[in-house]
Amino acid sequence: MFDRRLLLAAVAGALLFSCACGGEEAQPELDLVGKHHPEPGDEGQVAQAPDPGTIHHEVFSIDLIQDLVFRKRRDGWTLTTPGAHVNLDKLRQGGLNLIFSAVQIEPGKKPSLSLEEGIVEATDLVAQTAGEASIVLSLAQAQAAREKGVMPVMLLIEGADGLEESASFLYDLRRRGVAIIGLVAGKSNVFAEAAVTPCDPGGLTSRGARLVQICRDQGILVDLTHASQKTFWDVLVEQGNLVAVTHTAAAALREHPRNLNDVQILALARYGGVMGIVFNPDFLVAGEDPVASIDDVVRHMLHVKKIGALDSLAIGTDYGGVRPPKGLEDVSRLPALTAALLRAGFSARESGLVLGGNAQRLLVEVEARQGSAEAGRSEPLRPIEVECESVTGGMSGQVSGACDGYLLKTGPMLEAATRLRLRIQDMQRTPVRVEIFGEPNTPWQVEAQNLAGKVLMRRGVALDEDGRGVLPLPKGRNMARVFLSPTRPSILWEAVLWGR
Repeated sequence: MFDRRLLLAAVAGALLFSCACGGEEAQPELDLVGKHHPEPGDEGQVAQAPDPGTIHHEVFSIDLIQDLVFRKRRDGWTLTTPGAHVNLDKLRQGGLNLIFSAVQIEPGKKPSLSLEEGIVEATDLVAQTAGEASIVLSLAQAQAAREKGVMPVMLLIEGADGLEESASFLYDLRRRGVAIIGLVAGKSNVFAEAAVTPCDPGGLTSRGARLVQICRDQGILVDLTHASQKTFWDVLVEQGNLVAVTHTAAAALREHPRNLNDVQILALARYGGVMGIVFNPDFLVAGEDPVASIDDVVRHMLHVKKIGALDSLAIGTDYGGVRPPKGLEDVSRLPALTAALLRAGFSARESGLVLGGNAQRLLVEVEARQGSAEAGRSEPLRPIEVECESVTGGMSGQVSGACDGYLLKTGPMLEAATRLRLRIQDMQRTPVRVEIFGEPNTPWQVEAQNLAGKVLMRRGVALDEDGRGVLPLPKGRNMARVFLSPTRPSILWEAVLWGR
């Protein structure tokens, strides 16, 4: 019998070659197939007519980007300006629960100075609300602020030009509310190639790889908006990083250097990332002076859903930096988007994922990296006994019954996309992280499931020059199995699950 997972992975690989500019750049070999697990009670239910307003305001909705600083500089808009696309009253009407305010590097200025000025301006905009909005450092703080009626704001840096590649520098930014960093914005820099044209050949540099790893350690989400295709694959697959593309759209509907093709969108969903559909007409429809509507926004979202990447969908309106579509003229009109999604065939649950559920899940997983490390410090970790149950796909050599019994370099050679299943034998232990030893510089995919087979996490991890990779695991979700899969043929030297 055919292995459907491997067949689809091969098709995805072929698509990657066809999507590459000129077909000359070899793209990473990927397993983009994930198992869909319907919510309990979804099967066979007759669709009701849910109330859009109720659904919209019950969701913890998140907007991945708003250009508040840009519009303050250009037009003097603040969070209390009546005619602004975004102000406190309109945010309440729109039902948003967390916004990310963008900080750009101004052309012609020293990047580090411009970065500092932007962070100060964003902080001042929030401070001017006299406590009605606040800078928060985590999703938990955002949720606590909303319970008190305060609008939580986090910061997003567009373009890493002004950053230092040091943990202390990024730690300081994180403490000031910076939760997302975009590697590039509008042009390439020392860290990565930007998507100026559809065929930009460059990708992540060695300095960029270093910056990505520091962001990971500090719990900062990497944004690949503006990034070239090679940069996208370098960060997502080669570095094994959780990522967002905060404001973009589907290239299948509107060709644009910064829009994502279908394989990129599928990969985002497969690797746990999200894409925020932007409200910029130029990304949604073609034309010299494009005019978009709410239907165009929904059309892009519906395309992403139809290709099987619903789990990657989010909103990245870019209010303040765009001419909004008809029907979404300002942030107060967001409930109309929920109604339009329901009319287009999205269920109440699916609409909730788009409005904030997927973004919330991503933020939790990014923050869990630090949480797992802190848990490990408070109590010594010990290996959890596991059994290597089975291998799906091609391999040579023998699989030991205990996956930590290879004594390094004696394990099996696994072909690309082959999946080795580890079953946790001691269910009383809490898994905290997985440690993989193998061939240096090899990216691996890691998937965790519970006893019912529900996928709890899909992530990538790139082994370092010593052949070691460590990945935190989701906490408190009754994990029962972990699947390991190399993205290219590789010997597994050893695999260890650490837990409390």
